Amino acid sequence: MNLWPDEMWAACLYGPGDLRIERQPTPRIAHDDDVLIRIRACGVCPTDVRSYVRSIKREGQLPQSLIPGHEWVGEVVVAGPAVTEFTVGDRVAVNWRVVCGVCDYCGQGRHNYCLHPRHNRVRGGFCEYGVAPASNVKRIPDGVLFTEAALVEPLACCLNGTRALRIGLGDDVVVVGAGSIGLLHMLLARAQGARVIVSEPLPERRRRAKALGAHAVVGGDGVDPVAAVRELTGGRGADAVIVAVGHPTAIQQGIQMAGPLGRVNVFAGTYPPTEIPLDPNLVHYQNVVITGTHDFVPREFDLALKLIGHGIVRAAPLISHTFPLAETGRAFDTVVERRGLKVVVEI
Repeated sequence: MNLWPDEMWAACLYGPGDLRIERQPTPRIAHDDDVLIRIRACGVCPTDVRSYVRSIKREGQLPQSLIPGHEWVGEVVVAGPAVTEFTVGDRVAVNWRVVCGVCDYCGQGRHNYCLHPRHNRVRGGFCEYGVAPASNVKRIPDGVLFTEAALVEPLACCLNGTRALRIGLGDDVVVVGAGSIGLLHMLLARAQGARVIVSEPLPERRRRAKALGAHAVVGGDGVDPVAAVRELTGGRGADAVIVAVGHPTAIQQGIQMAGPLGRVNVFAGTYPPTEIPLDPNLVHYQNVVITGTHDFVPREFDLALKLIGHGIVRAAPLISHTFPLAETGRAFDTVVERRGLKVVVEI
């Protein structure tokens, strides 16, 4: 007797704003090392929202593999014959990035640039069931809620960005943008002993950043955030800047906030692609390093789960809205309209 139904409910995207809750075949284990998981929560990522806002309408039914959502967690329903480390009922988080492990980039430990990723092994999470290889499944620590565990994947991405900046004890660090991603960066920088300044135009997000531990917040009507950061750092500028907003003005401001020998991480992508003016003398004479990071490597996924499990990074205060699967469209609209912080769909 199967422990799962033949069909499940799933959120299927047909075009811009056209997200439908439909019956889909329940996925089955196709490899001996697969694990079938009853999905319990899935976070809404800006990548999901870009598909929701700008997706191209497709003819006919959206393929099941394109159900959106990659920040998903749940509990094991059945494990394949080669799986020995998981049993039915285990609570798990799923790393969606299945890499080849043998290409040049994987060999360098840069798995986020794997040349042969196996995208079909882990499918979208806004549905009732999912399948993943056991190697990409990690146990959720006791005491961590499913909704909290759904933040492991975005936290892993933030870890990748924070580590690239080499943040040290006592560094002045600026986080541009106080959405859920910016606040995760803020918490990570604090955990590394930095003094953190958050730049954010929205009053409610500035208040939330301050409540969660920002040492200073700047922004708002009539405030020049670059000048404010300079003043807070004695005119010198920041040691490290994380731009967590995909907007040209935010990126320009972040670069201008860096002091001599400063490091700037353009963490958020811009859509559509754009250009910004840059004085090369800033890079040459001030020795400012401008870099970017994308996604994460497996070690960072494991570390993110550990940080949440030990309460070093508290995920719960960042979750502003939860919705049931039937209201996934409302969840997406909430993110599009910049209401609240992290939005999670409970399934």
